[in-house]
Amino acid sequence: MVSAVTKCILWELTGCQGIKGLIISQGSSTVTTPRAHYTNNATFGMRHPTLLAVNDGTDADRMAPTECLRDLGIENECRKNATPKELLMYYRFAASMAGEEYSRARNCGTDPRRTGEFQEASPCEQADLPQSILEPILLRVATQNGYKLRWDTRLIDFEQDEETGHVRSFIEDAVTGQQMTVVSRYLCGADGGRSTVANKLQLPFNDTPGGGLALNVLCEADLTPLLLHSQGLIHVLLRSDIPQPDFCAFAIARFVKPFTEWVFVLLTKPGITKVTASEDEIMAHVQDLIGDPSVHVKLKQTSQWKVNECYAQLYSRGNIFCLGDAVHRHPPFNGLGSNTCIQDAYNLAWKIAYVLKGKAAPSLLESFNRERQPVGQRVVKRANDTGRMHAKLLQLMGVPEPDVQKKQQILERFKADSEEGATMRATFRTLIEDLDQERHGFGCEMNQLYRSQAIYAEDEVEAAPEFQGLEAELHYMESTYPGSRLPHAWLRAPNTYGPGEPMLSTHDLAGKGRFCVYTGLGGKAGWKKAADEVVQKLGVEIAVYSIGWRQDYEDVFFAWEKKRGVAEKGAVLVRPDRTVAWRSQNMPVVSNTSIGKLEHVMRCILGLDNRAVPWPNKMASI
Repeated sequence: MVSAVTKCILWELTGCQGIKGLIISQGSSTVTTPRAHYTNNATFGMRHPTLLAVNDGTDADRMAPTECLRDLGIENECRKNATPKELLMYYRFAASMAGEEYSRARNCGTDPRRTGEFQEASPCEQADLPQSILEPILLRVATQNGYKLRWDTRLIDFEQDEETGHVRSFIEDAVTGQQMTVVSRYLCGADGGRSTVANKLQLPFNDTPGGGLALNVLCEADLTPLLLHSQGLIHVLLRSDIPQPDFCAFAIARFVKPFTEWVFVLLTKPGITKVTASEDEIMAHVQDLIGDPSVHVKLKQTSQWKVNECYAQLYSRGNIFCLGDAVHRHPPFNGLGSNTCIQDAYNLAWKIAYVLKGKAAPSLLESFNRERQPVGQRVVKRANDTGRMHAKLLQLMGVPEPDVQKKQQILERFKADSEEGATMRATFRTLIEDLDQERHGFGCEMNQLYRSQAIYAEDEVEAAPEFQGLEAELHYMESTYPGSRLPHAWLRAPNTYGPGEPMLSTHDLAGKGRFCVYTGLGGKAGWKKAADEVVQKLGVEIAVYSIGWRQDYEDVFFAWEKKRGVAEKGAVLVRPDRTVAWRSQNMPVVSNTSIGKLEHVMRCILGLDNRAVPWPNKMASI
């Protein structure tokens, strides 16, 4: 599906840049269930819309990254409605919510050994914000910025005009049965795991079968008394002391509203393809998983979903694009789902806007597939690898064993004062510690290096960084190497000495649909002149900021100096999606050289120049 969150971000990012569009959804409203939750650090009618986005109105992904919400100007509103990270603190393995606890570990950046690393890497903190709360906020902003919305509308078919590139989409009103044709410049299929757009485009997929089935149970249950000293987001529940029904080999509980509304995710036993149990049977088992018969439980909704390991090898054809769950499908381990989906939209939106405004060649859009497909492929593997790590742990604890007595015997061996007991305990501890790749897999979230024609790395002497191994999974490796995420550093405007003056992030200076150049002492005049020349020739907005001693912004913690990767007079060019596009180690001696070079780089990035023609002169530097 294209998640509703993903489509909304796509709307807002293009709408805020003056692009109009239409979005259709098979659903009748925003979601009523939480679905996505963890936040990690197109017109219709007489005029042709420039963008048509499609949503299937069913399941959805996790949450948008807070940095994206910050760029949209709605971070504060979202945070007021979110659960802070302090209440997400623990990740537990237990017999039941009220029963024996086997382990607990810090989660979501709350480990004292990791907190500073998370804070240094981003201006935003993690939070938990259910999709049912986020979606109305996004929809309000999107529809206030040039987009129209049609509920209860399904996509029947579409075709692309090879000469004009326009897309004709054939849609049907599910209420009246009226069929219509929408002509648009682009079609974006964010229509989920059963994507109509991806299917009709015949996108090639790599699909690994055998993932199993899961049942989500949304319910009201006040578990506050049970969590006074165990405030955590994730609770893996085994209940090995009683027979487990076919629809639940084990369960994962997470709160929606702390701590009175919950989703119990019941992972079925192998071979189960459909849950046929009654509501009474399901609720009886949820009561068992809570482990306290005095707790009143009220069922709100159930839904089934498949554990996928599936990714598209291609995200687009012509002017038709797929993003979100339409092209990468995986279980919720690591909380990477919506983070990846929103980054898809964040990557695509500015490119569509630039092409529609004539600021870039259509070839710029080819970079969407080259940049985002490797990320989606990696995320699918990471989430499923984490699932396989869980499977090893559950195997050790005897969860697959059908006989309850034998399960109990396995757990009893953990208590034994014996060599076998010691080995089992050590193996258990190692497996729990290894799952820090899920609880604090910061590198997996942040270490993305785009390689495409929309990145200019021809001036680099050193090889591009390689994000491989355990360290790259756990830790964010900051860099301004072209293709990297812009590093975060706190800055202050000069002469702001009062304690009430807020600091700004390097991220706050970037984004908002424009390019940015970051330089330092002695570099502002030269790079500003070069940027102004490029702006006049190309019509592309480029902001220039000098960071350093009594400059536009002061690097009070000296963090940017350590992270910028260039000399003071050098430059870091950042795209509208806060990705480093190019960097110059220093300021050229001849000012015309910097003007010509920056123009050449921008033309290459925007697809206006043939980059096969090299820059004619080496840049002599001061």
